[in-house]
Amino acid sequence: MRVVETLKGIPNSLSYPVIAIGVFDGVHRGHQEIIRKMVARTRERSGTAILLSFFPHPQKVIASGDAPPLLQTFQQRAELVEELGIDIILRLPFTRRLSLKTPEEFVQQILLPTGAMEVHVGGNFRFGHRRAGSLETLAELGETYGYEVHHTEPVYFRGRRVSSTRIRNLIKEGRVSLAKRLLGRPYEVRGNVVRGAGKGAELGFPTANLKTENELLPATGVYVSRAHTGEFSYLGATNVGFRPTFHGYVAPEPTIETHLFDFSGNLYGQEMTLEFCFRLRDEKRFDGLEALTKQVQVDIRRCGRYFERVESLGGGR
Repeated sequence: MRVVETLKGIPNSLSYPVIAIGVFDGVHRGHQEIIRKMVARTRERSGTAILLSFFPHPQKVIASGDAPPLLQTFQQRAELVEELGIDIILRLPFTRRLSLKTPEEFVQQILLPTGAMEVHVGGNFRFGHRRAGSLETLAELGETYGYEVHHTEPVYFRGRRVSSTRIRNLIKEGRVSLAKRLLGRPYEVRGNVVRGAGKGAELGFPTANLKTENELLPATGVYVSRAHTGEFSYLGATNVGFRPTFHGYVAPEPTIETHLFDFSGNLYGQEMTLEFCFRLRDEKRFDGLEALTKQVQVDIRRCGRYFERVESLGGGR
């Protein structure tokens, strides 16, 4: 898969370009439906599947104070869409000037230079200045400029539309198991393992401390988790929070500490991906290290039972 960040980076000789337009933050089940449909159409015609997206998130340009924290880094998103069959990501800078384009200007200046033969979007797609363009607008312009428009209806779960906003709210609330149902996989963050304060090791439960570039962390608390580093995967228990039991130390921002089961050694400097499977409890302050140690032992046992139950049900990720 290729990533290009200018329209000039699109090759002139592409075979039957088919384009999906959107931010696709999270690549959730609704996004996956759009991409699978457009990739299937592309393969039928021996064409090229192109994902047209923008950076930064358009809301950061239009109204930065209302911009949502992203569910993924660009690298995480790129890996997922490549697995779904995308051939090229066209990742264009979103600027104030771009935000002021009318729907027809957007089509003329952004869409047509790609050579798109088909355009695939979600049913609630809007584009152009002040979101003036609708799905119907895109189709009408397609009749004028010679491209087909296909839309995919939203995916629903428990009677509500699957959306990035809904998933963000679930993550903020710590409801990672429900977020997993909407994403089609566990919510994950990625980063490098760094040295912490060493308090976990003092208690007998050493932790890998993750420094991440992901913008959105789950609510503070203790989670059943799964960590991936290199070719290895480990089950674990993760605390997201400020470690209120340790007197004299207040973390300036939430820390992510994971006790890895059946692991010894250190992972300092290594990249690690952490999946959040289930929230066990809130983070809270204990009356001393003995009480905290007992609670950590309980948390670890509960994590073990969770994975045993998942295994017995034939579950994986």
